Amino acid sequence: MSPMRTFSLARLSGLVVLGALGCGLISSDITKVTFDLPAKTYSFNASQWGIPAGNTQAVPCGGASPVQDCCNPPALPGVTKPDCTAHPLMCVSGVCTLEQPVTVSNSVNLKAEVPVLSSVNNQSIADITLSNLHYDAQNTLNVDVPPLVLYVAPDGVTNPNDPNAQKFGTVPMIPKGMNSSGDVILEPNADAVFSARGQMFGTPFNFIATTTVVVPSGSPTPQGMITVTITGKIAAKI
Repeated sequence: MSPMRTFSLARLSGLVVLGALGCGLISSDITKVTFDLPAKTYSFNASQWGIPAGNTQAVPCGGASPVQDCCNPPALPGVTKPDCTAHPLMCVSGVCTLEQPVTVSNSVNLKAEVPVLSSVNNQSIADITLSNLHYDAQNTLNVDVPPLVLYVAPDGVTNPNDPNAQKFGTVPMIPKGMNSSGDVILEPNADAVFSARGQMFGTPFNFIATTTVVVPSGSPTPQGMITVTITGKIAAKI
């Protein structure tokens, strides 16, 4: 009787372990989903920046130049006081230089835009991981586009300087007149930043893209536009 009893207990223990493992595997497989991040396009058009057309006049500054503050130059022939609220100027490498911030935001609604999530009754997803985040840029601008910084923010927040906007990635610098594509450089905490907004997938949030275009005085006025499309994949559990 004793050997048979030992065998039965061992067999029972094995079945319990296998059952527990099997349930865990099934649960994990059923709840894990991978889906495409809704493509978001950001267009930066120089004609919307309000900068007069034609070559700008070179304005020396600093050192022995009478212009020490590019936003408040002395009364000199041919030099007018600029509107630095609309077009910020800084003295860079001895010439007054335009540092024009440009920002575009897009709303994201995962439940409405991702078919696999549209019929899910849960209110949240977990273990969100960004993968293969990619950019594609079509560019006719005649100035270099500095790194384009990407933020995620609550619905209604469109300013990257808002404390609720969090940086999660960067598109590398794109040379003037050149198309470009590649991987977005993700922040070390990109998954956590994205998850904080994306996990409540029925609540819209914003993607913000921003950069600062630099144009030294004496250079041609910026012309053309750049369109950057961000795509990628997301893995999550529902």
